[in-house]
Amino acid sequence: MKYLIILSICIELSYANTITLENIMTSSKKHNKFIKSLDQKSIAQEAKNQADTATDPMELFVLGTKAYPTNAPDDYEYGAGLSKKILLDTIQAKEQMITRLNNQAGQLEEELQIRNFHQNIKNLYHQHCVDLNDYQSFIENYNDFDTLYSKKEKAYNYQEISKTELMQLAIEKNTLFAQLQQSKMRQEQSKKSLLLQAHIPYSHTSKLSCSDTLPIKENITLPKEQFKLSTEAYNKRIASSKKTMQRYSSVIDSVNLNVQYDKEIDMEKYSIGFSIPLNFTSKHSEKQRVAALYQERATSLKHEENIHQKKSQILYLKEKIRSKAIMIDSIKKSIKEYHTQLLPLIKKSYALGESSVIEYLLNRQKFYQLKQELYMTQREYYQTLFILYSISETKE
Repeated sequence: MKYLIILSICIELSYANTITLENIMTSSKKHNKFIKSLDQKSIAQEAKNQADTATDPMELFVLGTKAYPTNAPDDYEYGAGLSKKILLDTIQAKEQMITRLNNQAGQLEEELQIRNFHQNIKNLYHQHCVDLNDYQSFIENYNDFDTLYSKKEKAYNYQEISKTELMQLAIEKNTLFAQLQQSKMRQEQSKKSLLLQAHIPYSHTSKLSCSDTLPIKENITLPKEQFKLSTEAYNKRIASSKKTMQRYSSVIDSVNLNVQYDKEIDMEKYSIGFSIPLNFTSKHSEKQRVAALYQERATSLKHEENIHQKKSQILYLKEKIRSKAIMIDSIKKSIKEYHTQLLPLIKKSYALGESSVIEYLLNRQKFYQLKQELYMTQREYYQTLFILYSISETKE
């Protein structure tokens, strides 16, 4: 009965819709709201930048006075005028560029987070494919043992084996069935987690292709342009600091213009004037340049250390990947030898009564422990691989 249930599951999965890694990545990029929020944030930052660096509004001032002249009747005097601060030497454009470059650097760093998220999606896909192989291996294991148990059950009915031996086989069968259900649940959970993060409706009939997984190999070649986004963000922050130093290097950066009309008792006056801030009488510009200079140095040191740490991690991860790949190859060879040489001998020996049921079960367990070790190592390989791609800022 259990065999029929498992068989029906396999048939159902074979007719399910197949989802490829490309389908998953396309859906993830299309429906990820964080990606859409970046576009909106970029527009908001640019609008705020222009608002913060906009010139001050023109000022209107009005004066009123009641005059009491000595040799004339009392009367009112009044005046009105306009004043405006005008920025010189493209100061406004420079201030906008300072903020814009910093905003663009922040956007590049957030884009790197999105790229890391996509690498994690790819990792989840590969993890599920390993879980699926593990589950299918358990099905094969259980079916094989279920066939043996049916034969031994008949043998017990003909009093060819003892009740103790049958009970030992029954316990092993129940254990295998529990492991099978656990494996089934694990691969369903990994599939559900992946599809939900990729914004694809989950269904137990959904089937992932798993024919497009990356091959396991010892040596991983990374593209020449590593750390591209980090470097672009760094360059923009440096450019922002340099632009700040240029901004505060101007001797005269603004002029205040004033026009005024005065109506006095016996005359009318029209006035025009201007005032120039004398920057050399204040240390404001000087300290702004010093701050920008040290900020540039701090940014350079931080970037150098960041790249150094990443390069060190890449060397470690490459060596770890190589070690896992060698281990996977070794385990596969052991599994092949076990499957083609040792297990047939054990089965034959047990069938002829030359070895006990305990010896037979121990050797079977050893074989499937090797398979479990293989799948565990494959999971670790893929997880390490996509961490490597994230740290090196590999796009695909």
